[in-house]
Amino acid sequence: MMSKWRARVLSACIASLLALAAFTAGAREPDEAQARAFVQSLLVASPYRIGAAARDGEILYRLRFADGIARQFPSTAEQAVRIDGDALDVSVCRDCRYEERDAASDLTRYLTPNAWVDSDQRSILAFARLHARGGSVDARMTRLVGAIRMRMDGPVDFRSYLPASAALRDRGGDCTEFALLLAATGRAVGIPTRVVHGLAYSSRFVGQPHVFGPHSWVQAWDGGHWRSYDAGLERFDAGHIALRIGDGTPAELAGLADVLRQVRIVEAVGVRGNAASARTR
Repeated sequence: MMSKWRARVLSACIASLLALAAFTAGAREPDEAQARAFVQSLLVASPYRIGAAARDGEILYRLRFADGIARQFPSTAEQAVRIDGDALDVSVCRDCRYEERDAASDLTRYLTPNAWVDSDQRSILAFARLHARGGSVDARMTRLVGAIRMRMDGPVDFRSYLPASAALRDRGGDCTEFALLLAATGRAVGIPTRVVHGLAYSSRFVGQPHVFGPHSWVQAWDGGHWRSYDAGLERFDAGHIALRIGDGTPAELAGLADVLRQVRIVEAVGVRGNAASARTR
């Protein structure tokens, strides 16, 4: 069963999507029953229990969509995507190094501050320089993940999509704030970073076993590939499926809830790693 921390982060992420959608639509804050119904509508069932050993390796997912139309999800060094008729095959692996098309393009965009990844703020610069001095990109990003997890010990706040500097100041937020802060601190020390919105596996959530819930994490450019880091759930593994990748602006969430409602994971097979298969009842 997942830790209380993992449940807390995933539930807050879903609530953040709900609050942002309501804010964008100009609606009033939903009541508890509406919020729970929305949460239930965004969960994606897993066909099997996926153990930690399988998530440490490579998992091949077969996805179908309720409307019968396959969407194209991002292809990265950690995620290979292939459309097969009305289905989508997605292979995910922490260290596979799949081929990336134009992987090094647009690096300037992912080094540039914006209103949410405000890496030019003095507080962000100071925090990043304190915790990410020297070493490889992986070493610096790993230290930043640890420092952010220590720092973000405040309450979960899903009422808004807070900039990184506000999350650092308030010491709280949800997975979006964890991701924005990690992206901003990476950029502050010269590491191109981009924000990923997708799904993360959980053995139990909102009373349902073996589901994928909405989640956000970060990819950093290591000089040859984009590599994922997850400050919210501590580490990236093959239980993550990327749906959107961008520079951290909330506009990137537009329409994501509709995509989540269409997705069905019909197969999840471990093809490499510590377990022969992800199929574990």
